[in-house]
Amino acid sequence: MATHDYNIANNTGANVRSDINGALAAIVSNNSSSTEPATTFAFQWWADTNNTLLKIRNAANSAWVTVGDYSVANFGLLTTSSASSTYLAKAGGTITGALEIGTAGSLVFEGATANDFETTLAVTDPTADRTFTLPDATTTAAGLAVTQTFTKAQRGSISAISVASGDTTKTLDFATANNFALTLANTASCQLANPSNLTAGQSGAIFIVQDSTGSRLLTYGSSWDFIGGNAPTLTTTASAVDLLVYVVRSTTSIHATLLTNLS
Repeated sequence: MATHDYNIANNTGANVRSDINGALAAIVSNNSSSTEPATTFAFQWWADTNNTLLKIRNAANSAWVTVGDYSVANFGLLTTSSASSTYLAKAGGTITGALEIGTAGSLVFEGATANDFETTLAVTDPTADRTFTLPDATTTAAGLAVTQTFTKAQRGSISAISVASGDTTKTLDFATANNFALTLANTASCQLANPSNLTAGQSGAIFIVQDSTGSRLLTYGSSWDFIGGNAPTLTTTASAVDLLVYVVRSTTSIHATLLTNLS
C-alpha cells in the first residue's frame, strides 16, 4: 500500500531512484491507503482501505466517485446472467437473484416522455414478510380510489360458518369475507351477534341453513336493523335455506332483510 505526490524532486541518484519506486508502488497499488492521497489529479484511482472502496477522481479533480466495493466480486455491482464479469447495462438484462430495494428506495418509471412526471412504485414499511403475486394474465391493475369498469366477473368467496354444540352466540368477522353460509345445528337458538370489523359500505349475503333436524332459531345483536325494527322469522323446517342480505351503514348499523324459504 502506498501513496505518492507524483513529483520526482531533484536529488542524488539513490534518492531519485527511491522516489521513482515510491511513485510506481503507488500506481500499481491504486494509491491504496486508509486516507485519500494528499495530492490528487483528475481521473486518479484510490483504493480506500478504510472502507474497502475503489474510487476514481472526477474530471474536475474536485471529488471522488465510488466505483464499488473491492472486497466482493464485481465490486458488488449487478452482472448479467451469461457472464459474471459483464455488468448489467442500463439498457436491460437478466437478474438471476433477488433484487432488494433499500429502506429509502423505490422504483421510479419515467414513461415514454422525459419530463417532470413519473410513476413511483413504493411499499408501506412491512411488519412481516409479504408476497405480492402478479396474475398470469395480461391485465390492468385496479385502484382503490379510481373510477373503473370491470369487464370480467368479480366473485366473493362464501365463508362457511357452523354452530357447534353449545354455541349460543356466533360473531362473524366482516374482514374475512362478504358472503357467509351459516349452518344452524346442535342448539335450539343462537344469536347472530354484532360482527367484528364493521366498515360502512360493505355489503353481502348470509345463507342461513337449518340442519337435518330443523327448528333452529336465530336472534340478532343490536347492530342488525330490519324493516319496521322487527327481526324476521326463519324458516325452521329441516334443511331449509333463508338468505339474509345486508349493507353496513355505519360501525353500529347493518341494514338487512331476510328472503325466506328458498328452494
